[in-house]
Amino acid sequence: MDETLSDRFRRASLRMRILTAAAGIPVVVIALWLGGRWWTGMVVLVALLGWHEFVRLHRLGKGHRAASLVVLAVLFALLLRVSSAVASGVLAVWAAALVADTVPSFRRGRLQSLPPARRTEAFRAAWHAGLGGWYLAVPTAVLARWRSEFPAASVLSFFLVVWATDTAAYFIGVGAGRHRLAPAISPGKSWEGAAAGLAAGALAGFLTAGWWAMPPGRAAVVGALIALASQIGDLAESAMKRKAGVKDAGSLLPGHGGILDRFDGVFVAAPAAYLLARLWGMPR
Repeated sequence: MDETLSDRFRRASLRMRILTAAAGIPVVVIALWLGGRWWTGMVVLVALLGWHEFVRLHRLGKGHRAASLVVLAVLFALLLRVSSAVASGVLAVWAAALVADTVPSFRRGRLQSLPPARRTEAFRAAWHAGLGGWYLAVPTAVLARWRSEFPAASVLSFFLVVWATDTAAYFIGVGAGRHRLAPAISPGKSWEGAAAGLAAGALAGFLTAGWWAMPPGRAAVVGALIALASQIGDLAESAMKRKAGVKDAGSLLPGHGGILDRFDGVFVAAPAAYLLARLWGMPR
């Protein structure tokens, strides 16, 4: 029997996703509006909850967990204090480390781990201990720094772009998705959903151009690039979960999974958006 559209959305936990978003989005917006310690405290909480899920996902022992937490704390603190040029360099290294960990997962369309020569338990644990700290410290520190350097409205615009991307990709993907985007990584994602997410991100950027103090056309390009980075982040986190053999990274957010599941796009898109804001000289 063919599955109806209603059945598809029911299977995708639509109701729980909406309820969780309705409860969580106001918290983000209020903390962003208050700024200062409230905003920094919220992103630190996100980083710590995400770290807890990351070390469980990669089955790290106590020693490697402690090392990962130290990397997270030290890098987060440093990124709040260094110059913009140094911060930009750290973002570039962060991106390279993320690519090195995720690209092997896509070779020949199959999920694979690190190259055979490196596939030792000691190397794996040490690599993921460091990667966990980097993966979470950089984007959360960027969000904290961004709020202090640029208007709060620009950060809100960033989140609206990501949320618009996720929402469009979800609804079009579930309702009309026919061509699988990366079946070995995330069977539920489709090219139709990805295209819809890209268009929605561009539209959200266009509509909030004034919040970036950019011309609408440029803001639409920024929105599209943020949408692309967000979807790459989603796939990267899906690859982590598939290698670990789990469906969700956690269960804290009903309908969404855990912090890593909900913020996967934000973690990759935030550094990209911050660099674009600096590149195109948004006024402080």
